[in-house]
Amino acid sequence: MRVVASIGLLLLSAQISYADIVRTTQKWEVDPKPFRKEDGNKNEAHKSLSGAACVPDTNRCLVVNDEGRFAQFFEIHGTTIVPKEVIGLLPDWNVSKKEDKKNELDAEGVAYVASKTDAALGYFYITGSHGLSREGVRQPSRYHVLRFPVSTATGRPTFPFDTETVAPQIQPATTLGPAIAALPKVGLFADQKLHENGVTVEGLAILGDEALFGLRAPCIAGQAFVVRTPLEPLFSHAPVTATASPLALGHNVGIRDLAKVDDGVLILSGRSNDKDTKGAFNCDTSGPDADPVAQVWLWSGNDGNAPEKLGTLPGVSKSDKAETLLVLREDPTSYRVLVWFDGEANGKPKEYVIDKPKHR
Repeated sequence: MRVVASIGLLLLSAQISYADIVRTTQKWEVDPKPFRKEDGNKNEAHKSLSGAACVPDTNRCLVVNDEGRFAQFFEIHGTTIVPKEVIGLLPDWNVSKKEDKKNELDAEGVAYVASKTDAALGYFYITGSHGLSREGVRQPSRYHVLRFPVSTATGRPTFPFDTETVAPQIQPATTLGPAIAALPKVGLFADQKLHENGVTVEGLAILGDEALFGLRAPCIAGQAFVVRTPLEPLFSHAPVTATASPLALGHNVGIRDLAKVDDGVLILSGRSNDKDTKGAFNCDTSGPDADPVAQVWLWSGNDGNAPEKLGTLPGVSKSDKAETLLVLREDPTSYRVLVWFDGEANGKPKEYVIDKPKHR
């Protein structure tokens, strides 16, 4: 049994009936203060939460957003999420080019992994979107993967940090963008806007020695993609080689988040293109099933295995933007997860129980 946060006994009290995915009766709150809003509330970062991960056997977690240059720690107490310290991830660059002035990380995914060489250390990994801005501008700040060490016992960074400065222990990598652009199929969309099916990373998971990056776009002929690279070479400052795993998730379906579990990764999927898409879009958006709802899949991470659909999130409309999948607990028969939503204050988390496939 794998327990991510120290809330197992409370979660066992939820009464559910059998189904593939069931929303529990647990009510989650963010208290006593909201997540940081960023820069005088201009960017509404607390409404743009885009990924979360926890340190196992602690109640310490990290959430990222796609508006700022920072991430924020939080703690889980029962069914209450308590926002904690803010950690600066990128400097406020003094740039001269007008198109580079907005140097947000556009963070879209976060993963935690324990060190293989030091039992006292773990690392949070964070990825930017690696895609153009909505205006079609290439902002270097978006093309980062970052990592920093934390204590496995406390979930706290092993170094001093604050909100505005970037501690030297936060290690940046800028090698993923060129690796994606070099891919024979996905790379053709590296210089396209999101609403033109342009490359956009929205999920991150670590499997063994590999980093898996889930793409919201492009989707091509009913397939979404996971880009994979060896983990350590990403941070070597030398060029890396990526591969792309096509996954048949459906028409106009992209990956919104990834989460590591015992049998591979859970995939949170949703609509790929924006509602206002105009012009060419290389994933069929004209069919009756091309306006998808949020679903969860289980994928082994092996190219020879197709992802298995676990179900559709109940009570989630097509207009809801399910953005973050946080695994709270995994047992032999099910996963307990929180799903957070883009555009909602503090993500408006909802708890679900997801049955594991019966043949496992």
